[in-house]
Amino acid sequence: MKDLTLLILYLAIPSLLYSAVKQVLTWRKSAGSKARFPGPQQFPIVGRVHDLPRFSLWLKFKEWADEHGPIYYTRALNQPFIIVSDEKIAEELLVKRGHIYSGRPQIRSLIRHKEGPAYSALMDRHDIWKTQRKWCHAAMAEAYRHHFYGHVEKEMKRYLGLLLLDPARFLDYTREYCGRVMSRLAWDDATQGRTNGDSADQTLHCMSVSGPITNTLTPLWYLPAFVNPWYNYEIWREREQRAWWLNNFRLAKNRMRRGDLPNDTWAYRYFEQLRREGNESLDQPEDQEAFASCMIGFLNLVGVVTISGPLKFFLMAMALHPEWQKKAQAEIDQVCGDRMPAIQDFANLPTVRACLKETVRWRSGVPLGVPHQAECDDEYRGVKIKKGTVILACEWALNRVPAKYPDGDNYRPERWLEPGWPTYQEPLTRYPNFREGHSMHTFGWGRRTCLGQNIVDDETFVFAAATLWAFNLGPEICPRTGQAVPIDTQATNSHVILEPLPYRISIKVRSEERGRLVLEGYHQVMRELRV
Repeated sequence: MKDLTLLILYLAIPSLLYSAVKQVLTWRKSAGSKARFPGPQQFPIVGRVHDLPRFSLWLKFKEWADEHGPIYYTRALNQPFIIVSDEKIAEELLVKRGHIYSGRPQIRSLIRHKEGPAYSALMDRHDIWKTQRKWCHAAMAEAYRHHFYGHVEKEMKRYLGLLLLDPARFLDYTREYCGRVMSRLAWDDATQGRTNGDSADQTLHCMSVSGPITNTLTPLWYLPAFVNPWYNYEIWREREQRAWWLNNFRLAKNRMRRGDLPNDTWAYRYFEQLRREGNESLDQPEDQEAFASCMIGFLNLVGVVTISGPLKFFLMAMALHPEWQKKAQAEIDQVCGDRMPAIQDFANLPTVRACLKETVRWRSGVPLGVPHQAECDDEYRGVKIKKGTVILACEWALNRVPAKYPDGDNYRPERWLEPGWPTYQEPLTRYPNFREGHSMHTFGWGRRTCLGQNIVDDETFVFAAATLWAFNLGPEICPRTGQAVPIDTQATNSHVILEPLPYRISIKVRSEERGRLVLEGYHQVMRELRV
C-alpha cells in the first residue's frame, strides 16, 4: 500500500509542477492590480485547498463570510473562487450579468458533463443545452398544468401504506417515493424508482467535493488508468447509467409503436413530436437516441434527490418540533377530515407550507449553492474577475443573514406566517410556496435556475400534508435508557445536493380509523400501480 501511495504521488508530480508554474505566471500577471476582494490568506501553489474540508464545506464558507464579508475571494490550487453570501450581490452578478456568469465549472470526476448530452444542468451554454432546456421547460410546465396527472397522490397512498406496515424503513421509502413519481412521468415505469434513486446518488457522489478526491486534487485525475481507481469507476458508472436511460427510452418507444404508452409521460411527448415532424416509424440515428434518452433520463433523475433530501429533513423537523407538528395536524384535520390531503388543499394549508419552506431554509438541500463560472473577463466594484472564476452563492450563509432571517439557526416556521417577520407575504392562500416569493434562490440564479419549482411545490406539499394526516412523528425512545435517541441534524452525506445520514424516529398511526383509511387507500392504488 505504501509503494502504491508513493507511485501515485510520483506520477502526480508533473501535474502539480504545471499547476505551480501556471499559478506563478498568474501572480506576475496580476501583480499590478491593487483592487482585490477580501478573503482568507492565500498560500503559494495550494491557495487554501489544504484547509478546505471535504465534508460540510458550507460551514467553512459561512465562517469566512462572517470574517471577510458578503463577497470574498479564495483559491484551491489554480482555481479562483468568489464566495457570495448576500442576495443583492448574487442578483447583480448571476442574474443581471447572467450573460457573463452562466457557465458551469469543470467537475473533474464527472466525464463530459460540460459538452453533453447527459447532464443539462451541468453543461456549458451551447446548442445542446439550449435545446434540452427549452424542451424540458415545456414538458415540465405541461405536466404541472395537470398537477402531474395525479401520480403524486397515487404514489403517496402507496407510501403511506408501506409506512404503516414497516415504519423502520421510512428513509428508503421516502427516496423510492420520489423516484417512482419521476419514473412514472418519464416512462410510465414506477418499478424503476429505486434504481432511479441509486443512480442519482452515484452521480451526486461523483460531482461533489466530498466525492472522489480528484474533485479537489485534480492532478490525480490524469494518472494512468491502471493506477487510477477514480477514472475507472467513473467510466463504469457513466456507461451503466447511459445504458439504463437508453434501455428505458427504447422500451417506451416500443410501447409507443404498439399504442400502449400513456400520453401523460415525457417519452410520449417526445415521440409524438417526432410524428408531427413526419417521422412515423420513430426510427432515429444512435446519436439522436442518446440525446433524447439523456434529456429525459436526467430530467427524471434530478427530481429524485432534490426532493427526497428536503422530505427526509421535513420528517426530522416534525419529530423534533412537536408543537409545529400539532399545529399543522390541527389545520389538516379541519380542512380534510377523514380524507387524505391532495394538491387541491394547497391554498387552505398555509402552516404545512410554512413548515416545508422553513425546512428548506433551515437545512438547505444545496447548502453550497450550484457553482457558476465566468465565461469572460469582467469587473465588479472595481475588482477584475477573470474568465474561469467560479462564483458560489452559498445557500447556508444566505439563509442565515440576520436582517432577513432573524434567529436563523433555529427552526421557526412562524417567519412565513406572521406579520412583522421579513419573509412574511400575503395572502396566505398563496404564500409561502416554492414557485415564487421570498427565498427562491434555493433553485439557483438567472439563466441556470432549476426548472423543478412546480414539481417540488406539488410533491412536497402532498407528502407533508398526507404524512401528518396519517401519522404522529417523534423521537425514538431507547428501551434501555428510556431517553430519546439523539438526532444529529447536520449529519449529511455532504453531496452537492444533500440527504441526511440515516436517523431514527418514531412513526405511529394517529388512530385506528386513520390506519384503516391508509390501508384502504393503499389497496385502492395497488390495483393499478406496478410494485
